[in-house]
Amino acid sequence: MFGQWSTLFRWLRRYLRSYGGFRGIAASPFFGIAIIISALNYSQWVQPAWVEKVETFIPSLLGFSLGTYAILFSIMTGRLKGALRQVNAPNGVSYLEAINATFFHFIFVQVLSLIWAFLFQGTWLFDLVRLFEKTCPSIEAVFHISSRIGSFIGCFLLVYSILLMIAAALAVYRLAMIKDPSEGAKE
Repeated sequence: MFGQWSTLFRWLRRYLRSYGGFRGIAASPFFGIAIIISALNYSQWVQPAWVEKVETFIPSLLGFSLGTYAILFSIMTGRLKGALRQVNAPNGVSYLEAINATFFHFIFVQVLSLIWAFLFQGTWLFDLVRLFEKTCPSIEAVFHISSRIGSFIGCFLLVYSILLMIAAALAVYRLAMIKDPSEGAKE
């Protein structure tokens, strides 16, 4: 049983390293723009209107993303994959792994957004507050602050997952611009 968990975490660490790590995520213009848009659009998270948008947009976006990801990698020939393994991306991994990580990140954030919406709608935090309200009177204030922070994060994940469509499109665009390294040796 623990073998499956360690395999999962090993693959997630590899994806994160290929994507540039937490530093690469936080330094991304899409991450920063998503924070700004979420902050400016405070009405979406003060009154959690983002939850309905997640339930509306993300399943369709996720289906499209998975379909695009599958089609892209199924039409790649072995020769193209080999060539992409030979070309290094700026963060030191192969372009194939960088493009793969970009698409996986796009899908991962969408799934995270959907899970966050499910958890946000749940009563677990409310039930926890009710359990401790008699012994800790300030728990109500903590609940409201936590709820607003959680709502902001949910709104951010929605905006970020939408903005990552641009990153995925740019990955395909970069893919089209890469030259086969074996062709340069022939010239």
